[in-house]
Amino acid sequence: MKTSIKTLFASALTAIVLTSSAFTTFAKDTTPVSASAAVKFNKVVVTGNAKVVLVQGNSESVTTNDELSANTTVQQKGYTLYINSTESSPATIYVNVKDLQRIDASNTAQVKTRGNFDLAVLQIFLKDGAKANVNAKVGSLYTDMKDQSDLKLSGSSAEHSLVRNDVSKLNLNDFVIAKL
Repeated sequence: MKTSIKTLFASALTAIVLTSSAFTTFAKDTTPVSASAAVKFNKVVVTGNAKVVLVQGNSESVTTNDELSANTTVQQKGYTLYINSTESSPATIYVNVKDLQRIDASNTAQVKTRGNFDLAVLQIFLKDGAKANVNAKVGSLYTDMKDQSDLKLSGSSAEHSLVRNDVSKLNLNDFVIAKL
C-alpha cells in the first residue's frame, strides 16, 4: 500500500511537471528583440512607417541610436526579423545580418543597405509605397514590386528575375545584370 501511494504520487508529480513544460513550450513568444540582441535571422520584414538600415557583418544584431517607442516593434520568429512602426517620424533601426536572403517591405517602409553586400541569393518584395535602396553583388536576384513601390539597385547580379507592375519605379542605372 505504501509503495503504491509513493508510485501514484511520483506519477502525478511527473505528469504535472511534463504538462507545465509542454504548455511553456507551446506558449506564443511575443517578446520583442532588445536594442542589441544577437539573434540568427536571414529575412527582414519591414511594415508601417519604419526606416531600416541593413549592414552585412559576421553576426546578426539589431541596434538603434534612440529608445524605441511603444509604436515601434522588433520581433524575431524563426529566421525572420519583423520590424513595424506606426510612428509619424520613426527612429532609424540598424540591422546587422550575416547572410541576408530576403527583404520584404510594405506600407511606407524604407530599407537601405550600407556598404557592399555579397550574397548568393536575394529576394526583394516591395508593395504599397515602400522604398528600398540596395547595393549588392548577388548570384541570383528575384524582385517582386507592386503598387507604388520604389527600388534602386546598384552592384551586380549573375541573374535577375523581375515581376512588377507599371506604376512601381525601378532604377537599374548602377546595376549590372549578366543574365536577365
